[in-house]
Amino acid sequence: MYEIDEKKASHPIFKYYLPIAEGIAKTVGSHCEVVLHDLTDISSSIVAIYNGHVTGREVGSPMTDLGVSILRSGKEDNLLLNYPNKSIKGKKIKSSSIIIRDDEGRIVGCLCINIDLTLLLMAESLLNEMTNVQEEKEEESFPHSVNELEKKMIDRAVEKIGKPIGLMEKNERMEFIRLLDEMGLFLIKGTIHNVAQLLNVSKYTIYNYLEKRP
Repeated sequence: MYEIDEKKASHPIFKYYLPIAEGIAKTVGSHCEVVLHDLTDISSSIVAIYNGHVTGREVGSPMTDLGVSILRSGKEDNLLLNYPNKSIKGKKIKSSSIIIRDDEGRIVGCLCINIDLTLLLMAESLLNEMTNVQEEKEEESFPHSVNELEKKMIDRAVEKIGKPIGLMEKNERMEFIRLLDEMGLFLIKGTIHNVAQLLNVSKYTIYNYLEKRP
Protein backbone atom coordinates (compact mmCIF):
# COMPACT_ATOMS: atom_id res chain seq x y z
CA MET A 1 0.00 0.00 0.00
CA TYR A 2 1.45 3.37 -0.98
CA GLU A 3 0.56 7.00 -1.71
CA ILE A 4 2.49 9.50 -3.80
CA ASP A 5 2.08 13.23 -4.41
CA GLU A 6 2.78 13.11 -8.14
CA LYS A 7 3.50 16.84 -8.39
CA LYS A 8 6.09 16.97 -5.60
CA ALA A 9 7.49 13.57 -6.56
CA SER A 10 8.38 14.91 -10.01
CA HIS A 11 11.15 17.04 -8.44
CA PRO A 12 14.49 15.60 -9.67
CA ILE A 13 15.82 14.98 -6.14
CA PHE A 14 12.69 13.25 -4.83
CA LYS A 15 12.18 11.35 -8.08
CA TYR A 16 15.60 9.79 -7.52
CA TYR A 17 14.64 8.50 -4.06
CA LEU A 18 11.21 7.07 -4.97
CA PRO A 19 12.47 3.68 -6.27
CA ILE A 20 14.76 3.42 -3.24
CA ALA A 21 11.82 3.98 -0.89
CA GLU A 22 9.66 1.48 -2.76
CA GLY A 23 12.48 -1.08 -2.86
CA ILE A 24 13.05 -0.90 0.91
CA ALA A 25 9.34 -1.18 1.69
CA LYS A 26 8.76 -4.16 -0.60
CA THR A 27 11.94 -5.92 0.55
CA VAL A 28 11.38 -5.61 4.31
CA GLY A 29 7.62 -6.11 4.15
CA SER A 30 4.33 -4.61 5.29
CA HIS A 31 5.59 -3.92 8.82
CA CYS A 32 8.11 -1.43 7.37
CA GLU A 33 6.92 2.10 6.64
CA VAL A 34 9.09 4.19 4.32
CA VAL A 35 8.42 7.92 4.04
CA LEU A 36 9.87 10.55 1.73
CA HIS A 37 9.66 14.07 3.20
CA ASP A 38 9.95 17.45 1.48
CA LEU A 39 11.47 19.64 4.22
CA THR A 40 10.89 22.84 2.27
CA ASP A 41 7.22 22.44 3.27
CA ILE A 42 7.18 20.99 6.80
CA SER A 43 3.47 21.60 7.33
CA SER A 44 2.68 19.16 4.49
CA SER A 45 5.97 17.35 4.07
CA ILE A 46 5.10 13.78 3.07
CA VAL A 47 5.72 13.35 -0.66
CA ALA A 48 5.41 9.57 -0.71
CA ILE A 49 4.60 6.94 1.91
CA TYR A 50 4.72 3.18 1.71
CA ASN A 51 2.88 1.03 4.31
CA GLY A 52 1.48 4.12 6.00
CA HIS A 53 -0.68 1.92 8.27
CA VAL A 54 2.36 1.56 10.54
CA THR A 55 1.96 5.12 11.88
CA GLY A 56 -1.42 5.97 10.34
CA ARG A 57 -0.10 8.87 8.25
CA GLU A 58 -0.66 9.76 4.61
CA VAL A 59 0.59 12.04 1.84
CA GLY A 60 0.28 15.65 3.01
CA SER A 61 0.85 14.90 6.70
CA PRO A 62 3.39 17.19 8.43
CA MET A 63 6.96 16.48 9.46
CA THR A 64 7.58 14.97 12.90
CA ASP A 65 8.68 17.10 15.84
CA LEU A 66 12.14 15.50 15.75
CA GLY A 67 12.47 16.32 12.07
CA VAL A 68 11.55 19.96 12.65
CA SER A 69 14.12 20.12 15.46
CA ILE A 70 16.84 18.72 13.21
CA LEU A 71 15.99 21.24 10.51
CA ARG A 72 16.09 24.09 13.03
CA SER A 73 19.44 23.02 14.50
CA GLY A 74 21.14 22.63 11.12
CA LYS A 75 22.94 19.47 12.20
CA GLU A 76 25.62 18.18 9.85
CA ASP A 77 24.76 14.51 10.38
CA ASN A 78 23.14 12.88 7.36
CA LEU A 79 22.24 9.64 9.13
CA LEU A 80 20.13 9.12 12.26
CA LEU A 81 19.98 5.39 12.80
CA ASN A 82 18.05 2.96 15.00
CA TYR A 83 16.23 5.32 17.38
CA PRO A 84 13.08 4.16 19.25
CA ASN A 85 9.58 5.53 18.71
CA LYS A 86 5.98 4.73 19.53
CA SER A 87 2.91 5.11 17.34
CA ILE A 88 -0.37 6.56 18.57
CA LYS A 89 -1.62 2.99 19.16
CA GLY A 90 1.43 2.20 21.28
CA LYS A 91 3.34 0.12 18.75
CA LYS A 92 7.07 -0.05 19.38
CA ILE A 93 8.83 1.32 16.33
CA LYS A 94 12.46 1.36 15.27
CA SER A 95 13.32 4.33 13.05
CA SER A 96 16.14 5.57 10.85
CA SER A 97 16.31 8.83 8.89
CA ILE A 98 18.52 9.75 5.94
CA ILE A 99 18.92 13.49 5.38
CA ILE A 100 18.63 14.64 1.74
CA ARG A 101 20.60 17.71 0.64
CA ASP A 102 20.68 19.67 -2.61
CA ASP A 103 23.83 20.40 -4.63
CA GLU A 104 24.64 23.32 -2.33
CA GLY A 105 24.43 21.23 0.82
CA ARG A 106 21.09 22.58 2.04
CA ILE A 107 18.65 20.18 3.69
CA VAL A 108 15.66 19.72 1.37
CA GLY A 109 14.21 16.41 2.50
CA CYS A 110 14.70 13.11 4.27
CA LEU A 111 13.97 9.45 3.74
CA CYS A 112 12.60 7.81 6.90
CA ILE A 113 12.24 4.11 7.69
CA ASN A 114 9.89 3.06 10.51
CA ILE A 115 9.75 -0.63 11.38
CA ASP A 116 6.90 -1.98 13.53
CA LEU A 117 8.65 -4.30 15.99
CA THR A 118 5.48 -5.91 17.37
CA LEU A 119 5.99 -9.24 15.63
CA LEU A 120 9.76 -9.09 15.69
CA LEU A 121 9.83 -8.66 19.47
CA MET A 122 8.00 -11.98 19.78
CA ALA A 123 11.08 -13.57 18.29
CA GLU A 124 13.64 -11.25 19.90
CA SER A 125 16.07 -14.01 20.79
CA LEU A 126 16.39 -14.89 17.09
CA LEU A 127 16.25 -11.34 15.80
CA ASN A 128 18.29 -9.50 18.44
CA GLU A 129 20.27 -7.50 15.91
CA MET A 130 17.11 -6.41 14.11
CA THR A 131 15.41 -5.19 17.28
CA ASN A 132 18.37 -3.40 18.86
CA VAL A 133 17.77 0.32 19.39
CA GLN A 134 19.81 3.16 20.85
CA GLU A 135 17.85 4.08 23.96
CA GLU A 136 19.62 7.40 24.44
CA LYS A 137 18.03 8.88 21.32
CA GLU A 138 15.07 11.25 21.76
CA GLU A 139 11.68 9.85 20.80
CA GLU A 140 9.61 11.56 18.13
CA SER A 141 5.87 11.53 17.54
CA PHE A 142 3.91 11.11 14.32
CA PRO A 143 1.43 14.01 14.09
CA HIS A 144 -1.49 13.80 11.69
CA SER A 145 -1.97 17.57 11.49
CA VAL A 146 -0.02 20.80 11.95
CA ASN A 147 -2.15 21.64 15.01
CA GLU A 148 -1.20 18.32 16.59
CA LEU A 149 2.49 18.96 15.86
CA GLU A 150 2.27 22.45 17.37
CA LYS A 151 0.50 21.19 20.51
CA LYS A 152 3.07 18.42 20.98
CA MET A 153 5.97 20.88 20.88
CA ILE A 154 4.26 23.37 23.19
CA ASP A 155 3.41 20.62 25.69
CA ARG A 156 7.04 19.47 25.65
CA ALA A 157 8.28 23.02 26.37
CA VAL A 158 5.73 23.45 29.20
CA GLU A 159 6.91 20.14 30.69
CA LYS A 160 10.54 21.33 30.63
CA ILE A 161 9.62 24.61 32.35
CA GLY A 162 7.65 22.69 34.96
CA LYS A 163 4.80 25.20 35.27
CA PRO A 164 1.50 25.88 33.48
CA ILE A 165 1.78 28.83 31.09
CA GLY A 166 -0.53 30.96 33.27
CA LEU A 167 1.83 30.65 36.26
CA MET A 168 5.11 31.34 34.45
CA GLU A 169 7.21 34.34 35.52
CA LYS A 170 8.73 36.62 32.87
CA ASN A 171 12.07 34.81 32.82
CA GLU A 172 10.27 31.47 32.52
CA ARG A 173 8.21 32.78 29.62
CA MET A 174 11.38 33.85 27.87
CA GLU A 175 12.85 30.39 28.45
CA PHE A 176 9.61 28.90 27.11
CA ILE A 177 9.99 30.92 23.88
CA ARG A 178 13.66 29.90 23.65
CA LEU A 179 12.76 26.22 23.92
CA LEU A 180 10.09 26.51 21.23
CA ASP A 181 12.54 28.29 18.95
CA GLU A 182 15.17 25.58 19.45
CA MET A 183 12.58 22.91 18.67
CA GLY A 184 11.87 24.72 15.39
CA LEU A 185 8.23 25.57 16.13
CA PHE A 186 8.52 29.05 14.64
CA LEU A 187 9.47 27.58 11.27
CA ILE A 188 5.77 26.74 10.94
CA LYS A 189 3.62 29.56 9.58
CA GLY A 190 1.29 31.18 12.12
CA THR A 191 2.82 29.71 15.27
CA ILE A 192 4.28 33.00 16.53
CA HIS A 193 0.74 34.44 16.55
CA ASN A 194 -0.57 31.35 18.37
CA VAL A 195 2.16 31.44 21.03
CA ALA A 196 1.61 35.18 21.51
CA GLN A 197 -2.04 34.47 22.27
CA LEU A 198 -1.07 31.75 24.75
CA LEU A 199 1.26 34.15 26.57
CA ASN A 200 -1.15 37.08 26.26
CA VAL A 201 1.46 39.27 24.57
CA SER A 202 1.75 40.78 21.10
CA LYS A 203 3.52 38.80 18.39
CA TYR A 204 5.97 41.72 18.10
CA THR A 205 7.09 41.03 21.67
CA ILE A 206 8.08 37.53 20.59
CA TYR A 207 9.73 38.82 17.40
CA ASN A 208 11.77 41.30 19.46
CA TYR A 209 12.92 38.59 21.86
CA LEU A 210 13.91 36.24 19.06
CA GLU A 211 15.91 39.00 17.35
CA LYS A 212 17.83 39.68 20.57
CA ARG A 213 18.81 36.05 21.08
CA PRO A 214 22.54 35.37 20.61
